[in-house]
Amino acid sequence: MAVKIKKEIADAVNNPDNIKVLASIDRHGNVHVVAKGSITVTEDGRIKYWELLESSQTNKNVTYALWFNKEIAINVITTDRRSYQIKGIPRVNLNAGHEYEENYIKAQEKNENNDLAAVYYIEPTEIIEETYSSRLAEETKKHPLYMHLDRLAKKE
Repeated sequence: MAVKIKKEIADAVNNPDNIKVLASIDRHGNVHVVAKGSITVTEDGRIKYWELLESSQTNKNVTYALWFNKEIAINVITTDRRSYQIKGIPRVNLNAGHEYEENYIKAQEKNENNDLAAVYYIEPTEIIEETYSSRLAEETKKHPLYMHLDRLAKKE
């Protein structure tokens, strides 16, 4: 089920100074993780990802996820060290047509050596803030007794 991407997170994804990492699996379940600066959120709230290399492992894995309804994960790390994980399912792979051509032209404008293997649209299924301070607060609230005994002894 698709979830809506909040403006704060869309802005983080669209900021070219932030790091975006895509994790996928192949058909054997082997994990592949790689930085991908070509991930953005469109004005209508979809995740768009340009795959620039036709033969890349990521392209193979994202195509596999599309064909077999598998999730991939994207982690965005902001310059101020916030972290967001977006899980989603690829729904569209464009590799020809008018919309593909528009994206190809934009990819070439960014770098004349860019090829464009595909334009993927990914439907977000879950968004989690992974910033340590946020995760610590959430986990402490859910599991207040999960701590090392030496920390309890220091509180006395």
